[in-house]
Amino acid sequence: MNGKASAKGRVAARPHLAPATGHAQPYGLPLKGEDIPTPVQPIHFRIVTPSFNTRRFLGACVDSVLSQDYPHLDYRVMDGGSTDGSVDLLRSYDGRVRWTSARDGGQSDAINRGFALRDGEAVDPDGVLGWLNSDDAYAPGALAHVADIFARHPDADVVYGRATYIDAAGRHVADCAHVEPYSKHRLLHYSDLIVQPAAFFRRRAFDAVGGLDAGLNWMMDWDLWIKFARRDLRFVHTPRVLAHYRWLSGNKSAVGGAARLDEIDRAMAAHGLPRPAYVQLERCNLHLGDAVKALGRGRVDQAAVGVGRIAATLARSPRAVRSLFSLHTWRIIWVGQVLRARAAAADRPPPPASSPPGGGLG
Repeated sequence: MNGKASAKGRVAARPHLAPATGHAQPYGLPLKGEDIPTPVQPIHFRIVTPSFNTRRFLGACVDSVLSQDYPHLDYRVMDGGSTDGSVDLLRSYDGRVRWTSARDGGQSDAINRGFALRDGEAVDPDGVLGWLNSDDAYAPGALAHVADIFARHPDADVVYGRATYIDAAGRHVADCAHVEPYSKHRLLHYSDLIVQPAAFFRRRAFDAVGGLDAGLNWMMDWDLWIKFARRDLRFVHTPRVLAHYRWLSGNKSAVGGAARLDEIDRAMAAHGLPRPAYVQLERCNLHLGDAVKALGRGRVDQAAVGVGRIAATLARSPRAVRSLFSLHTWRIIWVGQVLRARAAAADRPPPPASSPPGGGLG
């Protein structure tokens, strides 16, 4: 359900404010209803787009930000030295988008530097930050909706909403099924329940935890949410769709495989946390795929090894076992299968054109 602001600026889609305990509350309870007017002080956004050789989607990404038509927006594109025409495209936005193109230390480095840029301007610690990857897009009205929530809840540190998956052509594929109302326990022990392009946070919170860990390749966003959660910062969840996540077969998450899961496990261990339940289910799925392939080759012994690894993974994670009895878990698994099937179909070469009747060179 998408919320629309009334003439008085009230939000129809009611978010949930999670206090320091991590338990969600109905929107507005700490402020005693919706009769409190939106403060006059505007909410200022700094949005950063890291980009490298993604010209195909970069224009749609930039347009989705500019079309927000939000007056207090500082938008930066941090290009990593693209050679695919991205720089020419960015030049066409001169005067509307601040951008730079130079080699960087990767995605997290580009985002950290984009947030740190000052240009001689004063920095508002209560300002709101967010990053939008160059193949993703904001939903119409997202920034205004988020600004309204932050204005009504000056003690909120993070606001996040729903998102949808889209394909290379921008067509809807599925809802991001893993997004949930905030629970500190589930964030730390089960899953990354926040979809990154639909998340926004105060500068004061980002600076307090030292920003993104540039040493992480896959889970820099989840790691950031964990750092926020362990400081008992306040999260607000809104049921409104705020962004569109473009799922492609070449996405980092799609091709990360066991290396991605290993990075998550190491990062969790660095926080003193156990292996997350849903990540262990992903690992089981990899082992299952290996077992099926082994059977296809007639290697029953290798298939048995895969099955044994599944059993060992589940034995180490009782939470993963319990998750298998949740319809929510199976919905996430089903959406994942849809995404992979759609991406694989898009990558298949088109069938050869059939010869005309009576064809041949004759």
